[in-house]
Parts: sequence; structure tokens; C-alpha cells
Amino acid sequence: MKWISNIRDLMLRNSVSQYLLEDEVVMNWSILKKCMLMLILGSAIHLLWIIWKWYILITPELWQWVNLPIVESQLWVNIIFFALMILLIWPCYAWKDQPTVQLLLPYLSVGLFVISLCRDGYLVGVLSPATMIAYVSLITVGLVLFTRKIVYSMLIPATIFLSMCMYLSLKGTIPYAPIFLADASGYQNSFWLFSMIFFIIPILLTCLALFETLLSQWRHRERLIQKLSQIDPLTSLFNRRSINHCLEQLDNPSSESYALVLLDLDHFKRINDQYGHNKGDEALILVSNVLNQHLRGSDIVGRYGGEEFILVLKNSNLEQAIHVAERCRKTIEELQIFSEDGQAFQVTASFGIAISTPELRPQQLLTHADQALYAAKAGGRNMVMAYTPQDSFSHLI
Repeated sequence: MKWISNIRDLMLRNSVSQYLLEDEVVMNWSILKKCMLMLILGSAIHLLWIIWKWYILITPELWQWVNLPIVESQLWVNIIFFALMILLIWPCYAWKDQPTVQLLLPYLSVGLFVISLCRDGYLVGVLSPATMIAYVSLITVGLVLFTRKIVYSMLIPATIFLSMCMYLSLKGTIPYAPIFLADASGYQNSFWLFSMIFFIIPILLTCLALFETLLSQWRHRERLIQKLSQIDPLTSLFNRRSINHCLEQLDNPSSESYALVLLDLDHFKRINDQYGHNKGDEALILVSNVLNQHLRGSDIVGRYGGEEFILVLKNSNLEQAIHVAERCRKTIEELQIFSEDGQAFQVTASFGIAISTPELRPQQLLTHADQALYAAKAGGRNMVMAYTPQDSFSHLI
């Protein structure tokens, strides 16, 4: 079963530690770390503007297509915005632990970013492809990175501003795309087209790459969380939910024969009471390691309850299951755990075995294994018992 091998590989890679490392993905960054990313992207956009306007100023043959005084004045505005965004990166890093900064700086950073883009969007035309693509792309990425409160507090004023610019342009109150000359705008104008491409491609590629990264990390995290929901966090064994799912898949007349082995640590409550729960946890981890070491790759081991474990031994008969259980029992018996004051204490376990038959459902088989386990405990503990269908009772091995 593919999902079993996937989870086994996950456990071998220390899945819990890997999950903790997921805090490093972009979506899980702190709010100020996300602000730093946004400020870097914003400063990069302004750098593009600076390059474009500087190129126009040093290329006289392009002056016929633009409003040169606006290009000259707005070049300095872009330089100021570029400098402000670069400067804001420092407090995002230096004061990241101060609650007031964590509260206010995101609004300041996002606000500066949105204001600068709205201003540049008006200069090239509210309905221009560059403005529309930047508007949609940055909103999409913004909603993934930041809370709705921050995004919408800036999105609503920006939308109102751009809508008013569009309305006033249509009424003739203000010029549309004032950075271009009146006859320079239009799809037939190569300068206008190449200018749109110059602004669109970097924004589109950057937002697409960032959104793809966020989406990939989200999908990876969802898969990892799903897998982690199927294992026990303490022992990294399958949990009861996973074992039940496995047994459901085995509930098929055509399935190969298998053995169920239930084992329960003897007097586990006494260990917790006498040596502490941390030593009880240590005992559970050591036992889980023993079980993993003594099973084949096709077998399944899980933690079925507090101190109860379950083994699913594929393609095994009674003799083979007894051999595996007895080997595990002896190894567990040989474990030595030391208390906080250096006192050694022993852990033992009782085992109950049941063998599958075509007419038995997995839950019935579990009941038989549980009866065998109960007989092992009643018979003195630290032993292996198997359910024998001949007399419908557990038989001492």
C-alpha cells in the first residue's frame, strides 16, 4: 500500500522535526519578515521605473512620446520612494520584537507600497495593462501574505483613488496617462507598447513566481500535516486512526493472510507514578524502537492506545507471528531504563496474537487478539498468548 510506504519514509526522515522546520516557509514568516519581502519587491519596482525614466532622459529621440517635465520630476519621486522602502527594511529587522512596531509597521510598509503604485498607475493610465496586471497580481499575493485587515485597509482607498482618476479622466478634468503625450498612447504606438511590456513582465513574473512558491509550500504543508495526522507524535508510529484505515484495506477476501499482535506494557501506571511521566514516555519510545527493529518492511506497527501497541504481520502464519512476538518480548525485557536518581528499572510487555481467516472481519480479529492479550495478563504477564479457534480461547505459548 503506497500510503503506508510514504508514511514510513516520512517517519524515517524524522517527520516531527521536519514539520517544525515548516515555520521557515514564506507563509509562516513573521509579519515583519513579510514586510521586508514586500519592501524589497517594491523597491525593485521603483528601480525599474528609475531605469525607464533615466533611459528616456538620455535618449532624445524618445522625447516626442512623453511629457518630459513629468518624467524628470517623477524620476526624483521614484528615487525618494526607492530610498524610503530600503530604509524601512532596517526597522523591520532591528525592532522586530517590539509589539508597537509589529502593529504599526505593516500598515506603514503596505501603505507606502500601495500609494507609490497607485501614483505610478495613474501616470501610465489607470486602464493600462501594466496598472491592471499589477493591481490584480499584488492583491492576490497580498491576500496570501498578509491578513485581510491589512490588505483591505489599503485596497479600498487604492480602488477608490484609481476609480476617481478614471472618472475624472473621462470627464476631462485631469489628463489620462499624463506621462505620455496625448497622441502617444495606443496600441499602434511602439514606444507605448514596449513601455507596457517593460512594466508588465517583471511584475507578472515576480508575482507569478512568488505565488507559485506560496502555493507549492501550502500544498507541501497540507500533505505533511495529513501524514502527521496519521502518526503518533511521541513514538512516530502509526496512530489508531491509521491502523484502523489499514485494517479496513485488509478487509478483503482476496487479501493475503496476516497476523494481528496486540501488546500492552505491564504495570505501566506504576512506572508513571514511581518514576514520572517523562520516564514513562522514554519507555514508550524505547519499546517503539524495539518493535520497528524486529519487523519486516512490509509489516506495520502502531501505537493503539496509551501503553498498547499493535503489529500487523503480513503473510504470516501462527508460528511466524509467535516467533516475532517472542523475539520482541525478550528484547523489551532486556531494556534498562534509569530513573532520575540513577536507579535502573525494567519494562515488560504481554502479547496477544490472532491469525486472520477469510470469514473473519478485522474487528473480530482484534477482539480475538485482545482476548489473547487478556489471557497473557491473567496468566502472569510478560508472556505471549495466541488465540486458538479450536477451543475459542487463548493458548499459552
